Amino acid sequence: MNPFGTENLFIDGVALNLPIVTGGGSPLSSSLTFQKPGWLPDADVNTCPICDSKFTAFRRKHHCRNCGRIFCSNCCSQKVPLPHFGMPDAEKVCNDCKNVVELLYKLKSDDLMLRQEGVFGLCEIIANASGLCQVIGSGGLHLMFSLALNGDLKIKKAVASVLNTITQRVVLNNFLLESGCLKLIKNFLVSSYDSSEILSDSLSVLNLFCMDSNLRLEVLKEGIVDPLLSLVCTSGTTAVFASRVLQLLVSHFDYHEYLLQNHSNIIKYLFDALLIEDYQEEMQKTKPLLFLMKGTCESVLVNAVCIVSNVSISINQDIAHEYVTAMCELLSLVNDYDAELLGQIGRGLANFSECPSNFLCVIHHLPVIISKLLKSNFEIPKMHCCRLINYLLVSETAVVLNVLSQSGMEEFLEILFDLPDIKDILNNLFLRKVSRLSVSQ
Repeated sequence: MNPFGTENLFIDGVALNLPIVTGGGSPLSSSLTFQKPGWLPDADVNTCPICDSKFTAFRRKHHCRNCGRIFCSNCCSQKVPLPHFGMPDAEKVCNDCKNVVELLYKLKSDDLMLRQEGVFGLCEIIANASGLCQVIGSGGLHLMFSLALNGDLKIKKAVASVLNTITQRVVLNNFLLESGCLKLIKNFLVSSYDSSEILSDSLSVLNLFCMDSNLRLEVLKEGIVDPLLSLVCTSGTTAVFASRVLQLLVSHFDYHEYLLQNHSNIIKYLFDALLIEDYQEEMQKTKPLLFLMKGTCESVLVNAVCIVSNVSISINQDIAHEYVTAMCELLSLVNDYDAELLGQIGRGLANFSECPSNFLCVIHHLPVIISKLLKSNFEIPKMHCCRLINYLLVSETAVVLNVLSQSGMEEFLEILFDLPDIKDILNNLFLRKVSRLSVSQ
């Protein structure tokens, strides 16, 4: 009966009785109803918990229909409908519950302003632990989520803000997931492009969820990656924040294959996002890609390295070194018989080597590059490695020759002189400097 579990929780020492859904469909349905609380036995209470008056034959005990506790008549005399319990007629409630149930009743109104008043009022009550426990226990949070799903901008803003606050209490994470929180966040990300406040609060909630490795898969299953990618491709603070969340999602290598199967354009999206001029934004957006390049799923690695190689020439040179380093770290781990991945890495490193500002970074990794590519069993990695060496020889001749003299010179010369017509080409170049004929003085 209870989708949230039977155990009670405590928030700042205040007991929280989780609501039990009895009807209405999905967690975000506007017609949800909840199980009425059990009544506290008369024998358990001797004084009113509000005014501390002692019960007697003349001061009788009265049960609040919202919380089930016992009060005196002065403290439990108001009557308010309880539609969240499927009770449309006015029922007796205590002074402690009166404000909450009146606001809950407004959430069911056909009048937009009354619904807004209800949401705003509940948001204020939720600010403290006791109020939060009251609202959750009465099903108020579910009703707020339901209104925000299809509500106006003011309601969305209020609910996104309070959700950001509630998520700070990690003990509620599982309850929030079961309450449809992720579905609501996805709705906010898709429908609230004009509201930076809603987007900021929503991304903050996701960031907190994704910091828990046990919840990341739930975020992935909800399909939130696509709206995140759309935000990453924008600019400004929102794009950077979305990149951070995405970075947390891709940092778990076991999920890479799932990501590629369900979001085949993820790598392309991330590279499209790099086509901006803001260096700080680009630095943040590059991190999810680097995680993808360090994963263990071969299909993800090949796709990531392939696209990195394709756009390597246009990547901001301030961050190109990170990609060169990531490729070389990956290269040192690649199986010597993985021809496709070796070829893609070789192509990428050779492309990066076309830019002189990358020379020193590439040279730093040259021994590994020679060992894995130049001495490979496959032609394509060898050829790309020779391209790379050729670029480096232009301005770093002594250093490159020194590395080759220790290992790789024989392979390099063998490949070089095995190229078609290379001898004729070299002779023609030499003859540009000297002549076959001479006239003696």
